[in-house]
Amino acid sequence: MSTTVSLKIYSGRQNPSWELSNTQAAELTERIRALTHTTLMKPPGSVGGLGYRGFSIESSRAPGLDPTIYVDSGIVDLSRFDINRVESSPELEAWLLSTAGNAVDANIVEYIEQQIASHFATRPMGQLLPTVVPSFDPRKWNNDAGVRTRNNCYNYANDKITNTFAQPGRGSGQIFTAYDCDDVGNASQRDGQIPVASASSTPAEGHFIALVIWPGNDFHWYRLDEDTYWSHKHGDAPARNTDESGNAISDPRNCDRGPYTLFCRFFHCIPAQTIIN
Repeated sequence: MSTTVSLKIYSGRQNPSWELSNTQAAELTERIRALTHTTLMKPPGSVGGLGYRGFSIESSRAPGLDPTIYVDSGIVDLSRFDINRVESSPELEAWLLSTAGNAVDANIVEYIEQQIASHFATRPMGQLLPTVVPSFDPRKWNNDAGVRTRNNCYNYANDKITNTFAQPGRGSGQIFTAYDCDDVGNASQRDGQIPVASASSTPAEGHFIALVIWPGNDFHWYRLDEDTYWSHKHGDAPARNTDESGNAISDPRNCDRGPYTLFCRFFHCIPAQTIIN
Protein backbone atom coordinates (compact mmCIF):
# COMPACT_ATOMS: atom_id res chain seq x y z
CA MET A 1 0.00 0.00 0.00
CA SER A 2 1.47 3.37 -1.02
CA THR A 3 0.29 6.92 -1.71
CA THR A 4 2.60 9.30 -3.58
CA VAL A 5 2.01 13.05 -3.92
CA SER A 6 3.64 15.03 -6.75
CA LEU A 7 3.76 18.82 -6.75
CA LYS A 8 3.08 20.12 -10.27
CA ILE A 9 5.32 23.17 -10.60
CA TYR A 10 8.37 22.77 -12.83
CA SER A 11 8.80 22.61 -16.59
CA GLY A 12 12.47 21.75 -17.24
CA ARG A 13 13.21 19.71 -14.11
CA GLN A 14 11.46 16.85 -12.37
CA ASN A 15 8.60 17.79 -10.08
CA PRO A 16 9.14 17.02 -6.37
CA SER A 17 7.26 14.05 -4.98
CA TRP A 18 6.92 12.32 -1.62
CA GLU A 19 5.09 9.40 -0.06
CA LEU A 20 2.40 9.84 2.55
CA SER A 21 2.44 7.78 5.70
CA ASN A 22 -0.49 5.45 6.32
CA THR A 23 -1.84 7.95 8.84
CA GLN A 24 -1.59 10.78 6.32
CA ALA A 25 -3.22 8.66 3.60
CA ALA A 26 -6.11 7.93 5.95
CA GLU A 27 -6.45 11.65 6.71
CA LEU A 28 -6.47 12.45 2.99
CA THR A 29 -9.26 9.92 2.53
CA GLU A 30 -11.33 11.57 5.25
CA ARG A 31 -10.68 15.05 3.89
CA ILE A 32 -11.90 14.08 0.43
CA ARG A 33 -14.84 12.14 1.84
CA ALA A 34 -15.92 15.26 3.75
CA LEU A 35 -16.31 17.22 0.50
CA THR A 36 -19.99 16.90 -0.40
CA HIS A 37 -20.26 19.53 -3.15
CA THR A 38 -19.62 18.30 -6.68
CA THR A 39 -18.63 19.95 -9.93
CA LEU A 40 -18.40 19.23 -13.64
CA MET A 41 -15.27 21.39 -13.89
CA LYS A 42 -11.71 20.05 -14.18
CA PRO A 43 -8.72 21.42 -12.22
CA PRO A 44 -7.20 24.19 -14.35
CA GLY A 45 -3.67 22.91 -13.69
CA SER A 46 -4.44 19.56 -15.33
CA VAL A 47 -4.25 21.18 -18.79
CA GLY A 48 -0.89 22.86 -18.19
CA GLY A 49 0.52 26.30 -17.43
CA LEU A 50 3.77 27.65 -16.04
CA GLY A 51 4.34 27.62 -12.31
CA TYR A 52 2.08 26.06 -9.68
CA ARG A 53 -0.44 23.64 -11.20
CA GLY A 54 -1.67 21.73 -8.15
CA PHE A 55 -0.97 18.22 -6.86
CA SER A 56 -1.33 14.79 -8.40
CA ILE A 57 -1.77 11.79 -6.12
CA GLU A 58 -1.11 8.17 -7.11
CA SER A 59 -2.38 5.45 -4.77
CA SER A 60 -1.80 1.73 -4.80
CA ARG A 61 -4.24 -0.30 -2.72
CA ALA A 62 -4.84 2.59 -0.31
CA PRO A 63 -8.28 2.02 1.29
CA GLY A 64 -10.83 4.61 0.22
CA LEU A 65 -8.57 6.45 -2.25
CA ASP A 66 -8.97 6.45 -6.01
CA PRO A 67 -5.83 5.33 -7.86
CA THR A 68 -5.36 8.74 -9.50
CA ILE A 69 -6.40 12.10 -8.01
CA TYR A 70 -5.62 15.65 -9.14
CA VAL A 71 -6.13 18.65 -6.83
CA ASP A 72 -5.92 22.27 -7.94
CA SER A 73 -7.82 25.50 -7.23
CA GLY A 74 -10.19 23.67 -4.88
CA ILE A 75 -11.25 21.07 -7.45
CA VAL A 76 -10.56 17.42 -6.61
CA ASP A 77 -10.51 15.40 -9.83
CA LEU A 78 -11.14 11.73 -9.08
CA SER A 79 -10.45 10.79 -12.69
CA ARG A 80 -12.93 8.34 -14.22
CA PHE A 81 -13.72 6.63 -10.94
CA ASP A 82 -16.03 9.18 -9.38
CA ILE A 83 -17.60 12.61 -9.86
CA ASN A 84 -15.30 15.53 -9.02
CA ARG A 85 -15.51 17.33 -5.68
CA VAL A 86 -15.01 21.04 -5.03
CA GLU A 87 -13.73 22.76 -1.89
CA SER A 88 -14.59 26.31 -0.91
CA SER A 89 -11.33 26.94 0.97
CA PRO A 90 -7.61 26.30 0.32
CA GLU A 91 -7.39 23.92 3.29
CA LEU A 92 -6.83 20.67 1.34
CA GLU A 93 -4.06 22.09 -0.86
CA ALA A 94 -2.40 23.74 2.13
CA TRP A 95 -2.51 20.41 3.97
CA LEU A 96 -1.01 18.53 1.01
CA LEU A 97 1.81 21.07 0.89
CA SER A 98 2.42 20.60 4.61
CA THR A 99 3.07 16.88 4.07
CA ALA A 100 6.01 17.58 1.73
CA GLY A 101 8.60 18.04 4.48
CA ASN A 102 12.06 18.56 2.96
CA ALA A 103 10.91 17.49 -0.51
CA VAL A 104 10.05 21.11 -1.41
CA ASP A 105 12.44 24.05 -0.94
CA ALA A 106 11.37 26.73 1.53
CA ASN A 107 11.32 29.48 -1.11
CA ILE A 108 9.07 27.33 -3.30
CA VAL A 109 6.72 26.70 -0.37
CA GLU A 110 6.26 30.44 0.09
CA TYR A 111 5.51 30.88 -3.62
CA ILE A 112 2.96 28.05 -3.61
CA GLU A 113 1.17 29.40 -0.54
CA GLN A 114 0.79 32.73 -2.35
CA GLN A 115 -0.49 31.02 -5.48
CA ILE A 116 -3.05 28.93 -3.58
CA ALA A 117 -4.39 32.02 -1.83
CA SER A 118 -4.54 33.86 -5.16
CA HIS A 119 -6.44 31.07 -6.89
CA PHE A 120 -9.17 31.12 -4.27
CA ALA A 121 -9.36 34.91 -4.22
CA THR A 122 -9.94 35.05 -8.00
CA ARG A 123 -11.93 31.85 -8.58
CA PRO A 124 -15.24 32.64 -10.30
CA MET A 125 -18.45 31.87 -8.50
CA GLY A 126 -20.85 29.20 -9.67
CA GLN A 127 -18.57 26.19 -9.42
CA LEU A 128 -20.71 24.49 -6.79
CA LEU A 129 -23.17 22.30 -8.62
CA PRO A 130 -25.66 19.71 -7.42
CA THR A 131 -24.76 16.11 -8.03
CA VAL A 132 -25.95 15.25 -11.52
CA VAL A 133 -28.25 12.31 -12.16
CA PRO A 134 -26.15 9.76 -14.05
CA SER A 135 -26.82 9.13 -17.71
CA PHE A 136 -26.77 5.69 -19.27
CA ASP A 137 -23.24 5.54 -20.68
CA PRO A 138 -22.22 1.87 -20.96
CA ARG A 139 -18.80 2.78 -22.40
CA LYS A 140 -17.60 3.82 -18.93
CA TRP A 141 -18.29 0.31 -17.64
CA ASN A 142 -17.97 -1.94 -20.69
CA ASN A 143 -15.07 -0.75 -22.85
CA ASP A 144 -12.32 -1.59 -20.36
CA ALA A 145 -12.38 -5.32 -19.58
CA GLY A 146 -10.68 -4.71 -16.22
CA VAL A 147 -13.36 -2.23 -15.16
CA ARG A 148 -16.17 -4.43 -16.46
CA THR A 149 -15.04 -7.58 -14.63
CA ARG A 150 -14.03 -5.96 -11.31
CA ASN A 151 -17.17 -3.89 -10.75
CA ASN A 152 -20.68 -5.19 -10.14
CA CYS A 153 -24.28 -4.03 -9.76
CA TYR A 154 -23.56 -2.22 -6.47
CA ASN A 155 -20.70 -0.28 -8.06
CA TYR A 156 -22.96 0.61 -10.96
CA ALA A 157 -25.85 1.70 -8.76
CA ASN A 158 -23.51 4.03 -6.83
CA ASP A 159 -21.88 5.19 -10.09
CA LYS A 160 -18.49 4.40 -8.54
CA ILE A 161 -15.71 2.34 -10.04
CA THR A 162 -13.71 0.80 -7.17
CA ASN A 163 -12.44 -2.37 -8.91
CA THR A 164 -13.34 -4.31 -5.75
CA PHE A 165 -16.64 -5.96 -6.78
CA ALA A 166 -18.26 -3.86 -4.05
CA GLN A 167 -20.39 -5.50 -1.37
CA PRO A 168 -23.06 -3.74 0.73
CA GLY A 169 -21.64 -2.87 4.14
CA ARG A 170 -18.00 -3.61 3.38
CA GLY A 171 -17.16 0.04 2.78
CA SER A 172 -18.55 1.06 6.16
CA GLY A 173 -16.99 -1.86 8.03
CA GLN A 174 -19.87 -4.31 8.53
CA ILE A 175 -20.88 -6.42 5.55
CA PHE A 176 -24.27 -8.13 5.21
CA THR A 177 -24.62 -11.75 6.39
CA ALA A 178 -27.78 -12.98 4.66
CA TYR A 179 -29.30 -12.60 1.21
CA ASP A 180 -32.53 -10.95 2.29
CA CYS A 181 -34.00 -7.46 2.01
CA ASP A 182 -33.41 -6.44 5.61
CA ASP A 183 -29.82 -7.61 5.91
CA VAL A 184 -28.58 -6.31 2.56
CA GLY A 185 -30.68 -3.15 2.89
CA ASN A 186 -29.34 -2.37 6.36
CA ALA A 187 -25.77 -2.93 5.17
CA SER A 188 -26.31 -0.52 2.29
CA GLN A 189 -27.70 2.07 4.71
CA ARG A 190 -24.48 1.81 6.70
CA ASP A 191 -22.69 2.68 3.46
CA GLY A 192 -24.82 5.81 3.13
CA GLN A 193 -27.86 4.74 1.10
CA ILE A 194 -31.08 6.43 2.24
CA PRO A 195 -34.32 4.40 2.15
CA VAL A 196 -37.23 6.17 0.45
CA ALA A 197 -40.85 5.28 -0.21
CA SER A 198 -40.75 5.93 -3.96
CA ALA A 199 -38.59 7.12 -6.84
CA SER A 200 -41.21 9.30 -8.47
CA SER A 201 -39.49 12.69 -8.02
CA THR A 202 -36.10 14.10 -9.00
CA PRO A 203 -33.81 14.51 -5.97
CA ALA A 204 -31.89 17.74 -5.47
CA GLU A 205 -28.74 15.68 -5.09
CA GLY A 206 -27.85 12.19 -6.22
CA HIS A 207 -30.19 9.64 -7.78
CA PHE A 208 -32.48 6.73 -6.94
CA ILE A 209 -31.51 3.07 -6.83
CA ALA A 210 -33.51 -0.09 -6.15
CA LEU A 211 -32.62 -3.35 -4.37
CA VAL A 212 -33.97 -6.77 -5.38
CA ILE A 213 -33.15 -10.21 -3.99
CA TRP A 214 -32.85 -13.74 -5.33
CA PRO A 215 -34.04 -15.23 -2.00
CA GLY A 216 -31.20 -16.92 -0.17
CA ASN A 217 -28.80 -16.62 -3.10
CA ASP A 218 -27.92 -13.10 -4.28
CA PHE A 219 -28.73 -9.39 -4.43
CA HIS A 220 -29.05 -7.05 -7.40
CA TRP A 221 -29.33 -3.27 -7.83
CA TYR A 222 -30.96 -1.04 -10.45
CA ARG A 223 -30.22 2.66 -11.07
CA LEU A 224 -32.58 5.40 -12.28
CA ASP A 225 -30.91 7.47 -15.00
CA GLU A 226 -31.57 10.98 -16.28
CA ASP A 227 -33.75 9.66 -19.15
CA THR A 228 -36.20 8.39 -16.45
CA TYR A 229 -35.47 4.75 -17.30
CA TRP A 230 -33.58 2.25 -15.16
CA SER A 231 -30.33 0.49 -15.99
CA HIS A 232 -28.15 -2.09 -14.27
CA LYS A 233 -25.04 -4.27 -14.49
CA HIS A 234 -25.07 -8.03 -14.02
CA GLY A 235 -21.96 -8.79 -11.96
CA ASP A 236 -18.93 -8.85 -14.28
CA ALA A 237 -21.15 -8.59 -17.38
CA PRO A 238 -21.70 -5.39 -19.41
CA ALA A 239 -23.99 -2.62 -18.17
CA ARG A 240 -27.38 -2.56 -19.92
CA ASN A 241 -30.70 -0.69 -19.85
CA THR A 242 -33.06 -3.58 -20.58
CA ASP A 243 -34.63 -6.28 -18.42
CA GLU A 244 -34.39 -10.07 -18.86
CA SER A 245 -36.96 -9.93 -21.68
CA GLY A 246 -35.05 -7.22 -23.52
CA ASN A 247 -37.49 -4.45 -22.65
CA ALA A 248 -36.69 -0.93 -21.39
CA ILE A 249 -37.11 -0.69 -17.62
CA SER A 250 -39.63 1.95 -16.60
CA ASP A 251 -40.16 0.44 -13.14
CA PRO A 252 -37.96 -2.25 -11.54
CA ARG A 253 -40.89 -3.42 -9.43
CA ASN A 254 -42.64 -4.99 -12.40
CA CYS A 255 -39.92 -5.66 -14.98
CA ASP A 256 -38.62 -9.14 -15.81
CA ARG A 257 -36.01 -9.78 -13.11
CA GLY A 258 -35.38 -13.48 -13.69
CA PRO A 259 -34.84 -15.31 -10.37
CA TYR A 260 -34.58 -12.04 -8.41
CA THR A 261 -38.23 -12.29 -7.48
CA LEU A 262 -38.22 -10.22 -4.30
CA PHE A 263 -38.41 -6.44 -4.72
CA CYS A 264 -37.09 -4.81 -1.53
CA ARG A 265 -37.31 -1.05 -1.79
CA PHE A 266 -35.98 2.17 -3.29
CA PHE A 267 -33.01 4.08 -1.91
CA HIS A 268 -31.69 7.60 -2.44
CA CYS A 269 -27.99 7.43 -3.35
CA ILE A 270 -25.78 10.52 -3.05
CA PRO A 271 -22.40 9.29 -4.37
CA ALA A 272 -20.41 11.98 -2.54
CA GLN A 273 -21.82 10.63 0.73
CA THR A 274 -21.60 6.88 0.15
CA ILE A 275 -18.67 4.66 1.12
CA ILE A 276 -18.46 1.46 -0.89
CA ASN A 277 -15.76 -1.17 -1.26
